[in-house]
Amino acid sequence: MDRFRRYSSIARRETIQQIWMVKLESPCRGLRTSGCKGCKLRGCYNVIRLSSMRLVSPLLKHAVYPALHQIGWLDHIMPPGGYAVVNYHGVVPSDHSVAENFLDGNLLDANLVRPEILRRQLQFLKAHYNVVRPEDFRAWIEQGRQLPPRAVLVTCDDGLLNTLTDMLPVLQSEGIPCLFFVTGASCSDKPGMLWYEELYHLMRARPLDGLDIQLPVEEDEEPSGNSQGRWWSMVRRASRLDATARAEWMGQVRSHCGGTQNIHSEKRWRLVNVTELRALAEAGMTIGAHTLSHPVLSLCGEEEARREIRESKNDIERVLGRSVWTFAYPFGNASTMGEREVALAREAGFSCAFLNVEHWRTGPANPFALPRIHVTANTTLPEFAAHMSGLHARLQRAVG
Repeated sequence: MDRFRRYSSIARRETIQQIWMVKLESPCRGLRTSGCKGCKLRGCYNVIRLSSMRLVSPLLKHAVYPALHQIGWLDHIMPPGGYAVVNYHGVVPSDHSVAENFLDGNLLDANLVRPEILRRQLQFLKAHYNVVRPEDFRAWIEQGRQLPPRAVLVTCDDGLLNTLTDMLPVLQSEGIPCLFFVTGASCSDKPGMLWYEELYHLMRARPLDGLDIQLPVEEDEEPSGNSQGRWWSMVRRASRLDATARAEWMGQVRSHCGGTQNIHSEKRWRLVNVTELRALAEAGMTIGAHTLSHPVLSLCGEEEARREIRESKNDIERVLGRSVWTFAYPFGNASTMGEREVALAREAGFSCAFLNVEHWRTGPANPFALPRIHVTANTTLPEFAAHMSGLHARLQRAVG
């Protein structure tokens, strides 16, 4: 009973962090339950779809996976398809103050790992897998060249400044190549922050006081009683605007809320600028596209979604003077993109495109819906090993 209480406590503590990290890995298809209330792919997680897995996750994470990891059992399981792709969103930089942490469980920082944790995970990959260069993965996609057994590709989304200042040195010291996906903002001298992260800071500082009425309204939307829900609702509604209109609206919110003066860690929040992007590429890292402005693509009009995808490729190619052959969908789960976005990525001339979830809809493998293992701040090494082996994804499919 004591062990069950401990697992239950862990589950409650981790649920807040998993809301941001999961955001509905598979579509709820409008199923009306007490958890989603007919959310119609609104980005909540579906209680029926995930409740079974969430109930057993603490047991798997804190008992089963450590036991399997200790005896080496996970090292003998072949990843699905014979390869795996692991995805990061940066590391916690050295100048990131605890005072900037917020939201029971530190919602936005839940995607960042500590440099020492990253190092241990990279060392694990070198010991148990064959880490491949992005160009080798490209040759496999485009030319059918064979990958080594237990191949793994390392990727990182968003292009935060800490990927250059704090993550790159770890990658270099471990001899690990990485495929970095950046937005079109990093093709400028002053890229600023990811707009949805800035919006969260602004909404914490002061209520929007009517500025939300300027945004498109979602059908059947029900008011959220918590700050996270209100913020995510604004992110979804603002994603329905084109990038110019969204930037203008964000300017009004910035003026109304007084800006983000309380943000002290530039490495944590700012995106790399064009000079820093070139430095990342010159360090031997591969650069992919991640849209122009990181909206929820499924909520953009078709022409706006096409522009976000196609022009990000063009802009990065222009400033780097090299081919950009791959794309990663913002947020990258079935509540934020779908078959239309898959078709648009193909149309834009990419060779492949990546999700941010470990499995996609059933059907034949699609090079424009490649799964990835999303590493978070709470990912333990045994859990990391279970994800890498494909065991966790197989269990998810079994309970789903």
